Amino acid sequence: MMTLATCIQKFATASLLFFSLNCVVAASSAPNFIIMYLDDLGGADTSVPMMDSEPESKSDFNQTPHLEELAARGMRFSNAYAPAPTCTPSRKSIQFGKTPGRLQYTFVHDVLALKRGLTWVDETSMADVLKESGHNYATAHFGKGMAAKERMSEIGYDVTDEYDIGPNGNFHGDYVDIKSRTKLPADDPKRMRSLNKRSVEFVREHAGKQPFFMMISHYAVHVPHEASPELIEKYRHVPRGKYLKDEDYLPNNQIPAGMKNSYWRLQYAAMIDEVDQNLGNLVAELKAAGQLENTYIIYTSDNGGGMRPNGPLGWGKAQLYEGGLRVPMVVAGPGVKAGAQCDIPVAQWDFLPTFHDLSGNPNPLPENLDGGSLRSVFASGNEGSVERPVEGLVFHYPCYFAPPLSVIRIGDYKYMKHLLTGETQLYNLKNDYAEKQDLARVMPEKLAEMDKVLAQYLEEIDAEDVQDAYVARLEELDHFEAQAREIFRRESARLDPVADAAKIAQLKKRLDDNLARFEKNRDEVAVNRTSSHWAGGPPNK
Repeated sequence: MMTLATCIQKFATASLLFFSLNCVVAASSAPNFIIMYLDDLGGADTSVPMMDSEPESKSDFNQTPHLEELAARGMRFSNAYAPAPTCTPSRKSIQFGKTPGRLQYTFVHDVLALKRGLTWVDETSMADVLKESGHNYATAHFGKGMAAKERMSEIGYDVTDEYDIGPNGNFHGDYVDIKSRTKLPADDPKRMRSLNKRSVEFVREHAGKQPFFMMISHYAVHVPHEASPELIEKYRHVPRGKYLKDEDYLPNNQIPAGMKNSYWRLQYAAMIDEVDQNLGNLVAELKAAGQLENTYIIYTSDNGGGMRPNGPLGWGKAQLYEGGLRVPMVVAGPGVKAGAQCDIPVAQWDFLPTFHDLSGNPNPLPENLDGGSLRSVFASGNEGSVERPVEGLVFHYPCYFAPPLSVIRIGDYKYMKHLLTGETQLYNLKNDYAEKQDLARVMPEKLAEMDKVLAQYLEEIDAEDVQDAYVARLEELDHFEAQAREIFRRESARLDPVADAAKIAQLKKRLDDNLARFEKNRDEVAVNRTSSHWAGGPPNK
């Protein structure tokens, strides 16, 4: 029987927890929200350790002092997940609080979604949730969008910097516009400086006057790597990190194209540094407006790192091992536990219900969400919890040119299923986050249990089928070929076979190059369609 003293103690504890949760929004009934969303940033690419127990969970070369300050007054997440191992499905998922699988857009170029003519303008976005809270939120999105057809202005954002329809009109932030392929000015690499300018101006305009939500979606640190000469020069004089080599220090005009696009770590560090300066400028602007303590700042990435190694995690971008899915994440804001590391698994589809909760939105949440509010976790770290409407974190990836897998994480366990062979893998991520020890054979009951949950989820969402993806890709290539042949026929018909022989030869060369590329793409489909590989690029025939 519970004693009176015990009852009083339990009531006091419950009251304290209630108070700590509600102090998350105590500074204001309408806090501000900022998301800094980087492109391809790995979990170990900043100077902030995502795991205290792992020295390699931070960089020994890249410098992010402003992120360090953010982490000191906020929370680091050791088990933060992007929605997908590639950018576009993550950028859709984060907006709508649903997995890419549920949204039916699972890869950066989703042939099935394109074939079916799917759109997402009627989905409720993070911006919509805040604007419907009754607090007159101003909303802005700067930088890389969702691709496909939707503009950010169509899903609730008042202010955007979109250029052309398509992949936000700017691909990886390399061009003034996508149609002309006009390169960006040299003084604005990866649009980092223009993104800094627009975001600071937006905060200056609204902070302290109107609650706001701003998402800064960086093109950095995606290839091709581009950075300011002064920051590159700075890193020439920084003590060399473990993974740097002599060739990383070549002058810019001597760097081979392949290295510039993939492995030149001075450029990479310089990009990370400049984005960090953007964070510092935003913090300074919020301080000046007296709004720093009333603003949630979330710093994270759209998929695992493209620059390997990814610290203690295996593989990286485009793979469903932890290095492709886990991302750095730091959060600071009203009531967020300071200087803490949270090990509870969280996913970016949790952001929408979190914003709904923290803004005090009185309306019901949208239907069929996959995420849950992180309010309790923000306040209490590992003592908190996340209540989601679905069990586990599901990553469905029926990709046509990489290993097609479905993955579910429930608690400490991660179950992986190959969509072609039906083979399975099982890992205990608490003890084996590098995924070295496959437990599938020694834990058949756990395997069966997780397989059942995964299968039920995929059936519920009518998940994309990988064989349908292969068929759609081949149909797409047939369409591209027919289009290329028609363009050649139409343009060459306008020319004189004798007088314009050179122009016709150029057109024929372009057609032949395109046909060769399409055939190579078909070969890749054929190879992958019969492959049993789990990670890496397409296998050899």
